[in-house]
Amino acid sequence: MHQRSLKTIRVILALLFIIATGFILIDFRGLFPTSLITGITFLQFIPSVLKFVSNISLVATGFIIVLLLTAFFGRVYCSAICPLGIFQDVLSWIRKKTRKKHRYRFGKPYHWWRYGFLALPFIILLTGKSLIGISLLDPYSIFGRIFSDLFQPVYLWLNNRLAGILESMNIFFLYPEDITPARGLTYIIPVFMFGLIIWFSFTRGRLYCNTVCPVGTLLGLLSRISVFRISMIEEQCTKCGKCAIACKASCISVKTLEVDFSRCVGCYNCISVCPEDAIKYLLAAGSVNAPEPAVLSGSATPSGPVDPARREALTKMLATGVALSGFSLPALSQETEIENKVPTEIEPDKNFPVTPPGSLGIKHFTTRCTACHLCVSACPTAVLQPSIKEFGWSGIMQPHMDYSSNYCNFECIICSEVCPSGAILSLTEQGKKTTQLGQVQLILENCVVYAENTACGSCSEHCPTQAVKMVPYKGDLTLPEIVPEICVGCGACEFACPVTPFKAIYVDGHQIHQVAQEPEIEELEQPDMEEEFPF
Repeated sequence: MHQRSLKTIRVILALLFIIATGFILIDFRGLFPTSLITGITFLQFIPSVLKFVSNISLVATGFIIVLLLTAFFGRVYCSAICPLGIFQDVLSWIRKKTRKKHRYRFGKPYHWWRYGFLALPFIILLTGKSLIGISLLDPYSIFGRIFSDLFQPVYLWLNNRLAGILESMNIFFLYPEDITPARGLTYIIPVFMFGLIIWFSFTRGRLYCNTVCPVGTLLGLLSRISVFRISMIEEQCTKCGKCAIACKASCISVKTLEVDFSRCVGCYNCISVCPEDAIKYLLAAGSVNAPEPAVLSGSATPSGPVDPARREALTKMLATGVALSGFSLPALSQETEIENKVPTEIEPDKNFPVTPPGSLGIKHFTTRCTACHLCVSACPTAVLQPSIKEFGWSGIMQPHMDYSSNYCNFECIICSEVCPSGAILSLTEQGKKTTQLGQVQLILENCVVYAENTACGSCSEHCPTQAVKMVPYKGDLTLPEIVPEICVGCGACEFACPVTPFKAIYVDGHQIHQVAQEPEIEELEQPDMEEEFPF
């Protein structure tokens, strides 16, 4: 096989991964089976690591495969598997088509930033306090938030517009779908990261991957000792510079004939453009002019000893990471003061937010969720919404059950089947029906039946376990009565309650999920079988 075909193979694999991953993040019809979704996300590095920690099994070993691939072939994950990396290539291609004179050039590595961004999230993770450093920088999660939060609403809008046009022509191929918008503040982070990725891709190619991304830096360290590496053959090279111009990682120095393989993302553009066939993908033992690994200590490097000032700056950055890792917001408190904002209505006193079924509880969920929002896009009722301060600022963007948006279907377990990080563990339908996410609470003074003598019963009608039932009140009026022990915390009652701005009935989340009691089944009266046959 000619080495120029490596780029073609890489492009085909990359297109397959980004199309599949992008579609499962915008798909609102559930066209992909959950087994296929799990297979697509299997090789995503950070989610796979977290899932392995939660559930040590073969189904969570995707990151091990990525490490083995990197040890043999370099950072092929970054060029053919990582959806954010491939997305940056797409943006760079668009920029090239709109501005053909753009050329890449060799750039020195920003070691301070690279190893600082690598150290900070892992230091925070080791403290066990928060995943915010990883969730905000994890490439798969960034891609997930961009597609789920920004692209899916556009996809829904286009679907609804097209469905309306087809309906006017008596063609019923598509059907409109309700769009449940998230709170405005939740768009800030996805929009900011989308803008940052566009800027990096348009100006510096893969600068994000080689400066900010902790996964890229970690795999870059391993790729220094990979079995196969890209090398330049001095005897054949004419120093035309075409390889450096095509290198989106800016890691090829024509002047010294060196390739910084720790930053090389394995796009193979250099091989395909070299007119002299002077750049090859070879076994490390046969590589020519490969640079020596850079180190973080004071030992010698290809450019001489490490500058003490650089070492001091890196030390300060690591110290800052340690300091930040100790920072935490006040813990969720059970003693929240009730405040009456409206004289005739009482604000619900929610002690804890509600986490998705299968997440076991707040601690398990928040220490494993990378906020990739795959569960948000897959949720058929859109009850899962990005959080702002429900879990504290350290858990920003992690999904929570927002019962003002909708409620959780009694038998739905989709979120537990698609979660790639193990933050939401797999549930059976029967197990879901007895998992208690929280308990129903009633504020009688807010109820329209009690306050306005108006008939209602929406909460009871929507409750799947009859944890809310109507009992006689005045005349023909009935009043809701709750049985918290059999409530599963689905939020159907809270969503259906017509009272505004504060609900009369709501779900208070559990810090640790409980098991709901089985509801009593009333036996129906049997007809008198001794009655004589009427004919």
